Amino acid sequence: MPDAIAFLGQQSWMVEMGGARILVDPMLDTSFGHSDQLRFEIYPSRRVDLDQMPPVDAVVVTNEHLDHFHLPSLRRLPADVPVVTHRLMPKVCTDALEAIGRKVQLLGHDEPLRIGGAELRLLLGDPDVPVWESRVASLYVKPAGAEGGGVFIQSDTSLSQDTAAGCTPEVFIATHNAQVPPAGELGAFDNMLPVPEPQAPELTGLDLLFTLLNGTTEQFPSVRLIALSGGGYVQAPRKHGSFLWNDFAELEDIANALSIDKKLVGLAPGELAEYGQSPVLKTGLPWVTRTEPALTVEPSDRQARGEFDPGAPLPPIFERTADEADMRLIHDELAALAPLIMLAPLGRGLINSNAYLGGETGPLRFAVHLRGTPQGDVVHALDFNSARFEPCPGGLRDALFTIPSGIDVNAGDLAAVLRGEIHIWELAVSRMRQWYLGDRMDSPVGFLYGALSEQVRPDLAARMYRSLGA
Repeated sequence: MPDAIAFLGQQSWMVEMGGARILVDPMLDTSFGHSDQLRFEIYPSRRVDLDQMPPVDAVVVTNEHLDHFHLPSLRRLPADVPVVTHRLMPKVCTDALEAIGRKVQLLGHDEPLRIGGAELRLLLGDPDVPVWESRVASLYVKPAGAEGGGVFIQSDTSLSQDTAAGCTPEVFIATHNAQVPPAGELGAFDNMLPVPEPQAPELTGLDLLFTLLNGTTEQFPSVRLIALSGGGYVQAPRKHGSFLWNDFAELEDIANALSIDKKLVGLAPGELAEYGQSPVLKTGLPWVTRTEPALTVEPSDRQARGEFDPGAPLPPIFERTADEADMRLIHDELAALAPLIMLAPLGRGLINSNAYLGGETGPLRFAVHLRGTPQGDVVHALDFNSARFEPCPGGLRDALFTIPSGIDVNAGDLAAVLRGEIHIWELAVSRMRQWYLGDRMDSPVGFLYGALSEQVRPDLAARMYRSLGA
């Protein structure tokens, strides 16, 4: 069995090395998500035949993000296959693995583990990352006993010089998480305000190629071959088509015409690359079948970004009006979040925002616009003098023009997050909008990703995992 990498879709891989097969962040279903009302379908679509899939020697889970830690896929694998993850994986996740009968093996940072003729190590990334990336581990797999070579798989985090120390891979799998939406659509971190953001200027295709070919691998001079993963899903019900610059085969052609010392291989789901020869040999996996996408991607979806209309409708995930129980849940959560917002980078930035859109800012500096409440659409704003959320007169447009930061969300959808029915990521990427000044990592979505994450709110994660059978 020659050394090879096989792409299964989104950020799921199989590494074949030294006679061992290691399955990484397995996503074996056609879609993922915690509710039938909102699914994330693997794109390009494919079907994995587990009866025909060759046996694996180990499974590696790099982090708890729901497109990496997919309990339905893990439950479908043989119970005697060990699941290897970093020792900082949230306990609620390892408890869920044990609840479905998986044998969990925890590794420390850079701790070696031999699997057949391969040795793997899990490495934490750059410490200067948001909390939801702080426990993400990347994976280095090399031939056992070898000084170097092998494959480095970057997971959902930035890499540091410390991460790269001692790693001399031949192949680097870069996480392509730009996820640039089509014209007129907002991504999770995009801003409703038409203001420039110095920390995240408008991305171009050339910027992306440079980052993938050079920026992600500058700490690994040994790398000669780069593969891509990430951004491989579309939402159902449809929000928009595929992300821009996400055709890996197209990127391969362009990158290899421009690059001198590195080559890029753009694999489709269900393709395997034997990298020990030149040119790289690509073949199809007989146990992965390409299927027609459930959602047709229109050519018009692949245009450049356009201007967004803040008055655009925001259809809910759950077609129901929030009830009084939902509103009590939301009010209690806002009361608990108020001091945390003020202590977080989001709040510290808002404290220093003394002017907004040409006017002086008052004590109300963060707003939550709730749609579909028993009283209609309402605004609650955080008073930075009292550290309390208070009802605020006016609607979304009034809040946008007077309060320097906030979110726009359907109350029933937010209540579903707070009941542990869906993840905050699912809401943010699909049916929530935000406005803010400054760095997007310190935006409302950035704050909520941390405050409602598996690390901080394991109670919510446990409810979601129970809904998946854990």
